[in-house]
Amino acid sequence: MESSVWDNALKLLKFDSNIDIVTYESILCKMTIAHSDNDVLVLAARDEYSLKLLKGQNLNKTVEDAIRTANDGKSLAVKFILEGDDKARDASVNSEKKVLRQAKSEVTTPNGLNGEYTFANFVVGDCNRFAHASAVSVAAKPGQKQRNPFFLWGNSGLGKTHLMKAIGNAVLEQHPDKKVIYTTCEAFTNAFVATIQNKNYTEFRNKFRTVDVLLIDDIQFLIGKDSVQTEFFNTFEALIEAGKQIVITCDKAPANLTQLDNRLTSRFQDGIMFDVQPPDFETRKAIFLSKLENENFTLSDEIIDYVCENVTTNIRQLNGAFNTISSYITLANGELTLDDIRKIVDPLITGNKKYLTPDIVINAVANYYDLTPDKLTSKLRSAEISTARNVAMFICRDYLELKYEKIGQIFGGRKHTTVMHGCDNVDEDKDLKKQAEEIYRLIT
Repeated sequence: MESSVWDNALKLLKFDSNIDIVTYESILCKMTIAHSDNDVLVLAARDEYSLKLLKGQNLNKTVEDAIRTANDGKSLAVKFILEGDDKARDASVNSEKKVLRQAKSEVTTPNGLNGEYTFANFVVGDCNRFAHASAVSVAAKPGQKQRNPFFLWGNSGLGKTHLMKAIGNAVLEQHPDKKVIYTTCEAFTNAFVATIQNKNYTEFRNKFRTVDVLLIDDIQFLIGKDSVQTEFFNTFEALIEAGKQIVITCDKAPANLTQLDNRLTSRFQDGIMFDVQPPDFETRKAIFLSKLENENFTLSDEIIDYVCENVTTNIRQLNGAFNTISSYITLANGELTLDDIRKIVDPLITGNKKYLTPDIVINAVANYYDLTPDKLTSKLRSAEISTARNVAMFICRDYLELKYEKIGQIFGGRKHTTVMHGCDNVDEDKDLKKQAEEIYRLIT
């Protein structure tokens, strides 16, 4: 972008009744262009007083409006810095470019998909290897009976939606003639409610029952909505009968969706199901390195390992840590030490789970329920002991982020499904969940 845009904006500002002649001549006319391109304009003020005045809400908006008009009405991010502050300039440009990239990646087509989520940028690890391989197979040959429906479940932020959308994008790439729709269960529900109000059932059913691949996110949203469950069941049956592919995500395994219509949960279990687990250290590190490479940032191995060892909850938390760190990298011109990273990352780490062990959890839970710790790992199955054991296993799963198999080993060699069922019992009982949270707070 040429300086003429700012020159033309100044001409407009000269005759703006909101700007007095002193402000115009002593501040606006004295500003210089620190950076300009088609997306971002960075203007430099001569002194702190001028900068503070420019960042005031009214003058800021007036200047931005004038620049937009001078730029033929095209959107342009405008930033103000102090003259000579190169770090502020670079930080302003990088932050705005990042926002623009994110906005572009979030632009969706009528089918609900965008190009951001693909198999190519999905990082594969032990936590998701089999789910990824099966997803690739589903995309290659959608509608095969043994993989229909394809059901992904697990906690939030583990990559289920990424895999689902990658299937959709891969189907469109490999089979351009196929019709694919991605929707959340909430959006499906809202569309059906609107259909009831408008009585236009034909349009709704044509949209969802004539697709080749239906991707529906967060199916647990159907709980408590009987009429929507019936409609989805009929849609499900119509698509399966026609040999069309259905992909579903959920926060629980089908068997644990006890509040959902049995007809649906039984159908969900008729295809293939995968439990997507939290990423292990190697997977987290691979994701973090990929992000560093994409943003053209470099950090020492010591810093990378510290971040990936401590930010463990899910991929979203890791993304948040990376975004925060990348902002600091820009401001510090890449000169960050391990101590700097600790100050940045530590507030992002949930609780003190780094220092917790299963033994600490078992002792705390036993003390809370007035039991001896050995009873929680024993074969005893009285109601009191089973409840305490379930709470302890829940804390190990949600706060220590241990896998079901590992928790089973700790609690007397119990099966994966037994641990999963026990944790879900706590998850679905508000009182038990509050007790688990209280115990965790007492520990930490």
